[in-house]
Amino acid sequence: MSQPHRRAAPHHVTDVLLWLLATDVAARHLPDPERPRHCANLRCHNEAYPCPPARDAQHAGRAATRPTLLARGRAGLAPAAAAAARFAGWFGPRQSLATPPQRQTSSPRAA
Repeated sequence: MSQPHRRAAPHHVTDVLLWLLATDVAARHLPDPERPRHCANLRCHNEAYPCPPARDAQHAGRAATRPTLLARGRAGLAPAAAAAARFAGWFGPRQSLATPPQRQTSSPRAA
């Protein structure tokens, strides 16, 4: 069986197997040339195009690709420093280790 839709995966594809499966399903669920609003696949008889398998294939194709980076460059240090200041002292001892807490040795008792 010839698979003309199969070709080398583009460079932005991160999950090649998922991308190949998505292209296989998308190639088998195309619009009908005579009725472009319906799927041509016999399993999707009278289904509107895009049929559920075609939509799933489009979703899988997007999931198999690397997300587009919106920001370029390095992140600033101000947000990290602000977060560190918010959490300062959460995981350390509350009292200094150099001076241990003072305990009372005698306590007055009520008679």
